[in-house]
Amino acid sequence: YTKMSHQDNPKHFPALAPGPPRMFAGPSSMAVTRPKKNSTACLACKQAKRKAGQPPLNKSARPNTRARGMNDQRENGLLTIFDGTTVLWPPSPCKACLSAGAEDECQFDPSRDLRRKVAVKRTIQELADYKKLLDSLLSTIRIANPDKLGEITELLKSNGSMRDLACAVGSPVTHFADTRALASASQLSISEDGEQSLESPVTEFANKLRRPLESDKVSTSPEEEHYMDSARVGSNPYRVTLESLCDIPLYQVPAKPWTEVTDDTDFVSHLVSLYFTWDHPCAQFLDQGVFLEHMRRQDLNSEFCSPLLVNSLLSVASIYSDSPRVLSNPDNTFSRGQPFFAEAEILWVAQEGRATLSNIQALLMLCCVLSYQGKPDLSWLMLQQAVQLAQDIGLFMLPRSKHRFREKMTAEMERSRTITAWGIFSLNRQMSMKLHKMSALPRPASGIDTGGEHDFDWTPYPRSNQITYATKRAHLPQVRQGLADLTEIMMQVEELLDDEELSSNFSAIFAKAEQPYTRLQQWLAAWPNASQNGNEPVPQLLIVRIKCLQAIMHLIEMLIERDQQGTEIAQLKHKWFAQAEEMAQCLRIHRQSYGTKHIPSQLVDAVQTALRVLVHHLEDQDEIRQAAFTEICRFGIALSEKFKPTAETINAIHSMALQGSVKLPNEAIAILDGSELRRVQESI
Repeated sequence: YTKMSHQDNPKHFPALAPGPPRMFAGPSSMAVTRPKKNSTACLACKQAKRKAGQPPLNKSARPNTRARGMNDQRENGLLTIFDGTTVLWPPSPCKACLSAGAEDECQFDPSRDLRRKVAVKRTIQELADYKKLLDSLLSTIRIANPDKLGEITELLKSNGSMRDLACAVGSPVTHFADTRALASASQLSISEDGEQSLESPVTEFANKLRRPLESDKVSTSPEEEHYMDSARVGSNPYRVTLESLCDIPLYQVPAKPWTEVTDDTDFVSHLVSLYFTWDHPCAQFLDQGVFLEHMRRQDLNSEFCSPLLVNSLLSVASIYSDSPRVLSNPDNTFSRGQPFFAEAEILWVAQEGRATLSNIQALLMLCCVLSYQGKPDLSWLMLQQAVQLAQDIGLFMLPRSKHRFREKMTAEMERSRTITAWGIFSLNRQMSMKLHKMSALPRPASGIDTGGEHDFDWTPYPRSNQITYATKRAHLPQVRQGLADLTEIMMQVEELLDDEELSSNFSAIFAKAEQPYTRLQQWLAAWPNASQNGNEPVPQLLIVRIKCLQAIMHLIEMLIERDQQGTEIAQLKHKWFAQAEEMAQCLRIHRQSYGTKHIPSQLVDAVQTALRVLVHHLEDQDEIRQAAFTEICRFGIALSEKFKPTAETINAIHSMALQGSVKLPNEAIAILDGSELRRVQESI
């Protein structure tokens, strides 16, 4: 404030005349008491749907004051309730009740007024707590062993408390209110004029929560929403579990300078540990020891580790994580790893097609991520870029690269190149047969033995943090050799398919197929079976065997399609089903050993193939075949929560069952869901 001087104010106002002296101050006419209305109607008025009227006069009434605490306070004829509102106590009949002839005191329940913010927040929290408990219960039922399932069942039968149930299923222990409060919370709120609103605050807020969150990186298309309904995550991705709090990663690696998505070293170590536990042993694209050593060095000039490679690896590893941080869109269960994938794409564009070993390895992983997302054409395109770069640096036997790359290489570079080359060779053959693409890729320039015999220990992370497992060998060299042998046999199968001279002569193609079929059977006999693997075999040994069974099924399916006369159909189908049944045995061992929470991505195609084969051949009441289909369904449901192609397959089976075009076993119906599906199936 600046005082204005006489020179600053050219206008002069006359001085005011003094008024008469005031001897005393009378009541101010400005102090007008406005009529008060109850903020909520009494219980009788609510039941009669009457407006909340003016409260009656009470000698003990005084101006309303706000309570500092949240507890009810009764003093001097006033009741201060939880949100600070003060009402008369004890309540006299309100005007509406007096007009209706009521003489008893009015009963107020302010907590039923859903317009109060505190009441709305409390109700929303209660609903969220019950939702978390339900999600945890369903998730535990899906994956629990018989003992755990029996414990939960007994708790439910004995009418145990919600708190005990939450402890049993691993849900956050919360103070659960009376369930009757939830029922009242779902009713429509009553507005001040006594009319029912169309949508209560709880419903409106819940609707907002159900709307997909906006994301610049991932959009949820109508097609994705269709499959996401049946692929919701079994457990709430936001709940903090004891497992996550006690997590001890197997491999400690730094986050910086490798990724800009997060600077949390523990989180990156968690994802890297998941990758080398569940994905890498089954599809080896890099040398594990060399990569981890160079990642810990934090050297951006390393030949074996780069930001592009690390972000690509973390994108793949996110498939196996339940952390909400791996989701770019919380409402899209298929958005796992998208933050890392988006950064990897930017880094790949910046590379401008440079042919380096780490770039090739990164492209292989991005190819896998695109396949998980249900984008086969983009996945194939990414793979072909990796193939071209690999040919450019001499990983394969090509005439134009015969005299290049003869400089002396270090032992770790030679091992890494060999492992990457055979990884490309195997993945290229699998995808070319799956997508019916032509890709004449020659053998790698180095023999598979050049990859070395160094092995690592294996333990089922993160379950090893809670359960004691005996440390086992990962069998990485054995798995590489087995996949290499399988790939070479599949090359012979592919040549058989491409032979146009045999396409019209079934007898000739049947005779020609005998050789690769015999080789596959011999390979299967030499590979350790379920009994030879012992208790809880490492997953990669089971998966390589499953891949051989899938290759046999692919060969038999090709012969069935070309048998126009049906001369060998019965024999071929018998062998076809036998492979699917053995595949189910391997899956059962995996489930009994490690559950279905972490399933290697290399099982996606095999599970889809087996489901497609068996679903149309369940009508003959073959118990072994029905049990095999049910077991494979369990894996299909688990995989459908993370992999869009499997979600599409499960949705197709569900639709066929609802239409009555297939007859499913009762146990499979229970796994696939639902009362409606059961009702349709019982009518068939």
